[in-house]
Amino acid sequence: MSAKELTFQCGFSMPDWPLVVGKELIDNALDACEEQGIAPRIEVTVTTDSITVADNGAGMPPGMVDRLLDFSVRVSSREAYVAPDRGAQGNALKTILAMPFVVDGERGRVEICGGGTRSDITISVDRLRQCPKADIARTAEVGSFVRVHWPVRPTLEDELEADELTGYLDPDDRRFLQVVSDFSFLNPHLTLVIDWFGTRSEVTATDPDWQKWTPSSPTSPHWYRREDLERLVAAYLVDDQDHGRDRTVREFVAEFRGLTSTIKQKAVLAATATSRAPLSSLANDTRSDTDKGKIAALLAAMREHSSPVKPRALGTIGEAHLRERFGALGIVEESFRYARHFSTGDHQLPQVTEHAFAALKEGGQRRLVSGVNWSASWVNPFRQLGAAGRSLDSELQAKFAGFREPIVLLVHVAHPRVQYSDRAKSQVIVDDYLGDYDG
Repeated sequence: MSAKELTFQCGFSMPDWPLVVGKELIDNALDACEEQGIAPRIEVTVTTDSITVADNGAGMPPGMVDRLLDFSVRVSSREAYVAPDRGAQGNALKTILAMPFVVDGERGRVEICGGGTRSDITISVDRLRQCPKADIARTAEVGSFVRVHWPVRPTLEDELEADELTGYLDPDDRRFLQVVSDFSFLNPHLTLVIDWFGTRSEVTATDPDWQKWTPSSPTSPHWYRREDLERLVAAYLVDDQDHGRDRTVREFVAEFRGLTSTIKQKAVLAATATSRAPLSSLANDTRSDTDKGKIAALLAAMREHSSPVKPRALGTIGEAHLRERFGALGIVEESFRYARHFSTGDHQLPQVTEHAFAALKEGGQRRLVSGVNWSASWVNPFRQLGAAGRSLDSELQAKFAGFREPIVLLVHVAHPRVQYSDRAKSQVIVDDYLGDYDG
């Protein structure tokens, strides 16, 4: 695996890979804790040679680690699932496993602890087959963490040119600190501990009982287009083949929100003549693809017998939490403004938009916190707003709140089917309301 190939897969070049590691591991830790119904406590430790993200969840069991190490599979089945979840990159953990190896050029090491076992993984190259290989050593250990061992930055005495010193952990790169701390703005239930090259800080949760749409919540048929449902069915069929089973259409339908009752399931199956049919019956005659006509009929029946999700069901960050987080930055209290907006588009897709604004006291540095589905962004993702294609930055500049102004602004959007305009998923296309930022 080369730097070029890995850059293509994750969407970011090597200098940004430490940011990718931090963001994706925090996303995964938050999702895992929410699925277990516990308020997350996440500790992020960065040294000259490692990034560690630990949490208070159960961790990743060895069986899941083994599946991650199948580098022939580039996309996870979760990537086909439509929901207001963090990340949704699909192959993020696979790319993270490969990053230290590619930066080093010879060998990479990642430790994953979960399920009472620590898996110490070494990635290298099988020179004969010219492909990555993974060696795993396992020991008993309690805890939940992922530690990515990072190559140490070379010195100029090694006769490396300055522009070659990319991709290493740098205590002066404050972007990592900001994107990590931004998660505490977007997640009221999160207690976040950061150890940045020996300097430790902690931000405690403002609301440990805070609720939102969780990763384990049933997805809604109203969030799918036909092509989306085709991808999901295809992912299930591949998974069934890999595990020697063939679930029924009824089992598949029962996983969707609003279709858990026997009466509604029978109505959907009767409308599509799939009462006793296996899910594989939704493939075409050659079993090389899904049957578009059958999938379209199934989607229509599922929508007919279920109700759309209301925007409020997604959850909100809330004014009280943001007022407290903004206050810690040193704001002019009377300048604080908060607004939220619930909307539903033409395709019955719920959206929650929240934004908060405040002026900073003298000497404060401008801070922009942006996020989508409770995941922080280190690049402003709102660079195309509405049909006119204007950006959030241009809107702020027009309202005299540009890069040099001492303000703090948060913009967050929750939406089940986020539209991205780039492979790195750093730019979101927003058609609905984002509000007025006059502050």
